[in-house]
Amino acid sequence: MKDKIKEILRENTSKNSLGVIVTRPSQELIIMRGISGSGKSTKAKSLVKEGIIHSTDEVIESFGDYREFFAKMIKAQEEKQENAFAPLHKAHGTNFRNAVNSMKSGISPVIVDNTNLKANEPKNYVVEALKMGYDDSNIKIVDVGTGGLVAEGLAKRNSHGVPLEKIKAMIESHKSVGELTLKKILESKDMYKTSDVSYSAVVLDPASRTKLLSHLHPHEIPSDYKIFCHHMTITMGSLKDKADIGKEVRLTVTEVGLSDMAMAVKVEGYPSKNAIPHITIAVNPNGGKPKDSNAIKKWQPVKHFGVNGVVTEIKNI
Repeated sequence: MKDKIKEILRENTSKNSLGVIVTRPSQELIIMRGISGSGKSTKAKSLVKEGIIHSTDEVIESFGDYREFFAKMIKAQEEKQENAFAPLHKAHGTNFRNAVNSMKSGISPVIVDNTNLKANEPKNYVVEALKMGYDDSNIKIVDVGTGGLVAEGLAKRNSHGVPLEKIKAMIESHKSVGELTLKKILESKDMYKTSDVSYSAVVLDPASRTKLLSHLHPHEIPSDYKIFCHHMTITMGSLKDKADIGKEVRLTVTEVGLSDMAMAVKVEGYPSKNAIPHITIAVNPNGGKPKDSNAIKKWQPVKHFGVNGVVTEIKNI
């Protein structure tokens, strides 16, 4: 009898499009879709209730000035810089991880407030929700389109200064895809492949970390600063060429710098995407971050000495 009951229960268990048993029948994921300036974000706010909105635009704004962010990216593209779009991919990755954490915590609805014009743009959010046990019917696409406006009106209305030509291209992209459905999303090719690697670096070995700190007399490091002395950043994200992972590297310390926010040493010996290859020694606990080492202006030469490290990809926690 017990086996018969179990068999009946299995037969009646609901599964979603990925064949995953629905374990979160009441949680909703809402994918917003629309042209910049269409009122998409306003619509999202009217739907959020006790839920949460996740927007890549908000992530970008947390990095600094929104228009400057894209101006730098466009300049990097024009100069054919490697990884010109890395900052944008990073922002999308951050927004995705934030949304996943909200879904895992049981928040509902979770609203993804991106333009999502192409079917593959929201795919990673949808797939993750289905893997968690969301029901197909609770993954909803809310498409505001142009909000009833023509391109010129959208260009004037959008808050991020998206130019008219870009708006026109977005409208054409929206039209070419047509109605966005769960089936279209799942069948689309992956667009944003989120990496589990936060940054790649030459990570100091323990002996070199001790050596570096001992060469900088204790009185030179502000007493209240938080010690890092961990690595020299090679690049954000993963390495394009994986051949050097695990390679032992000798770095030469040449100068020391200090600002109100950070203390660092300049190093030579291995390529870095930073304008000034460096190792952050310590940061001001009142708002200082390792990235503030890039803004240090005052540097002083020191007697050159070497430290050792290993080329490593640092994964997100």
